[in-house]
Amino acid sequence: MNIFADENIPQQIVTQLRAEGHQVEYVMQQVEDRIILENAYKQQALLITSDKDFGRLVLDESKPTAGVLLLHVSRAIPIRDRARILVDVLRHRQNELQGAFTTLTEAIIDIRRPPPSFPNNITSE
Repeated sequence: MNIFADENIPQQIVTQLRAEGHQVEYVMQQVEDRIILENAYKQQALLITSDKDFGRLVLDESKPTAGVLLLHVSRAIPIRDRARILVDVLRHRQNELQGAFTTLTEAIIDIRRPPPSFPNNITSE
C-alpha cells in the first residue's frame, strides 16, 4: 500500500510499515496540512497522522483524499503494539480505508465517508 506518514507518527511505526512491505513516504518537515493532503491525494496514498486538523479538511471542507487514518492509540501502549494494531488494520481493512476518514484507537475503528465535493462554481436557479 502507498502511504504518507505525517511527521507526528513515530519513526518506529514507519519502520514497521516498511518492513511489512508498504511504500511509505515520511513527511518529516513542517508542511502545511493542506499541502500534505493534496500531495497524498495526487499519489493516491493513505495519509496516516495523529493531527485532528485533517478531519476538518476532509469532513468539513470536503477536500479530496485517497484516505486519511487518524491514529489515536494510547501512548501508554508500547510502540511495537501500536505498530501491530496499525499493521493489522491495514492488512484486514485496506479496501475500506480508501477515500475514507478513519479514526483508529486501541478500542475502535471509525470509518467515515466524506461528503461528496461539489465544484465551487455551481449556482442554484
